[in-house]
Amino acid sequence: MIPFFVVPPLFDRFDDLLGDSWAVFLLGLAFNVLWLWGLIEMLFLRGTCGPNRFGPDQLTPRDTRPGWDQQSEIEFVPQSTGPTR
Repeated sequence: MIPFFVVPPLFDRFDDLLGDSWAVFLLGLAFNVLWLWGLIEMLFLRGTCGPNRFGPDQLTPRDTRPGWDQQSEIEFVPQSTGPTR
């Protein structure tokens, strides 16, 4: 992360001390391309598929259905089999 997010801002901070030349311009352009590459790499590209050392993959679809069938658990008792009066 240091080459992506620490070096380019340091160059932008001290570029006025380096003077104006094509070499400084190309160096600044290279650092800004490096920053943009790091930004795209870390924020927009998908990581490894499946579980890794940080845990399971958060983007995999999960089964949120209950583990049992609720309809089969409901027992309908006809009124004719109720208690006698």
